[in-house]
Amino acid sequence: MANENALPTEVILSDGRTAKKREVVKVRELAAAGNQPKGKEYLIPYATIAAKITIDDKVVVLEDILELVEEDLELISSMFVAEEDLKNA
Repeated sequence: MANENALPTEVILSDGRTAKKREVVKVRELAAAGNQPKGKEYLIPYATIAAKITIDDKVVVLEDILELVEEDLELISSMFVAEEDLKNA
């Protein structure tokens, strides 16, 4: 029986592309995501998301995330954090 509370591992974006959660992410990739220029630290969460997903089975970079519409970012976020957890934060 599947866990009804399990987070999705893929979502369909508003333009029809498929975003998937990567199964393996190296620490090096996460560290690189955190290496943003001084004054641009606000980009770290977006770069981290880029390191953790693919879109249409292609590697994603920060610029790809910045070009998404808010609705798509929310869909992608649902693969990592349950909406209920956000309400309780």
